[in-house]
Amino acid sequence: MLARLKPSAQNASFNIRVARLSTGERYPLVVDSHGLPVPLANQWMLFIRRPMVQANSLIEEGRTVAHVCDWAMRRNIPLEERLTSGNGLTPSELQSLYQNLRYGRAYGRITAAKGLADVNNMKVVSAKVHGARVGIAREFLIWGMETALYRLNVADPRVPEIRERCERIRRQAIEFQRKASNSRAKRVGLDSQQRARLLEIINPEYAGNPFSRNVKFRNWVLILLLLTFGFRRGESLKLLVGDVNVKGRKPSLTVVRRPGDLADHRGVEPAVKTLGRMIYLSPDMAALLDVFIQHHRPQFPDADLSPFLFFSQRGKPLSLRSVNAILEQIVNCYPELQGFLTPHVLRYTYNDMLVESARESGLSGESLKAAQNYLNGWSLTSEQGSLYSRRAIEDQAREISIAHQRSLFR
Repeated sequence: MLARLKPSAQNASFNIRVARLSTGERYPLVVDSHGLPVPLANQWMLFIRRPMVQANSLIEEGRTVAHVCDWAMRRNIPLEERLTSGNGLTPSELQSLYQNLRYGRAYGRITAAKGLADVNNMKVVSAKVHGARVGIAREFLIWGMETALYRLNVADPRVPEIRERCERIRRQAIEFQRKASNSRAKRVGLDSQQRARLLEIINPEYAGNPFSRNVKFRNWVLILLLLTFGFRRGESLKLLVGDVNVKGRKPSLTVVRRPGDLADHRGVEPAVKTLGRMIYLSPDMAALLDVFIQHHRPQFPDADLSPFLFFSQRGKPLSLRSVNAILEQIVNCYPELQGFLTPHVLRYTYNDMLVESARESGLSGESLKAAQNYLNGWSLTSEQGSLYSRRAIEDQAREISIAHQRSLFR
């Protein structure tokens, strides 16, 4: 079954269609304006990227490759021929492509291709997104060039030149990514005042709660899971009622990886990107989830027809976009949280709070690292914790520095 994803701009020449296989796996295809698959792009996605990334990541990578194909077509560059012949792109063309990837497709595809620059209408993606796009384009272009290498004898005099052109693609991409990285603000979690304010706002009993009566409790539970356990959107939306055990002496919640889930009919399937894990629940959290499952979830239409924990008012499992919309509704009512409230910022906040709680319990060093990695679903040797606990680390560094300064004036 094929489903066309909503184009990022009208009249896009290259887009993504998602094929849902009989196994439940969703597989994105880059197609041209006639809906026909683009051979080279899909070979790269099928044979190189598909074994390495999950479906949602593959869709995003496919969008970037579609952007690259669109850019080449509008500049009359026969991209597939250039790559498979080993000729590749010139330095100026690479500069133009990498620059073009900074913009949303509406600007990058039409306006920039015509050499126009209306700064009032220009839509620029974040530095992080730009860097990721450049990296994807780099890998696709180099792979396409290397197909030419494997058709040649290693002694062929053209081999060194093709290798140098591959290296040029890599060098220019790294330079663009370095600039994007240097301009990127470091993400941190909410501070203690912002956390307290958020918890006050989402409480169903709070007079200023921005949600309608029938979703107040659901949204409260959902946001608490994001904040209490640092779940990604996909991890929360993949939870089944059966994953929540609120009975017995050790109530728990289990995160399970379910890629290509035949029971999940959402257009964009939520995914558990990290390792599966079991998390023990406090009595209060277990009681809250029990009340939600027993009394509030059944009020959503058709909730008894699907095992997923969170439902929409339309009787469908909640979508990824809905999670963002819930947080955006809070920001619309409380502008002081503008720029601070996203699902991923809540993940950073969770890790800050986790480190703070661990320190109060006397846990530190490798023991803290191992616990943090397990609870986040990272490998036990991961160094991600230092990135996600930036505010807690900065606060501790500030305390140490001030204490040191004070010691000098005693």
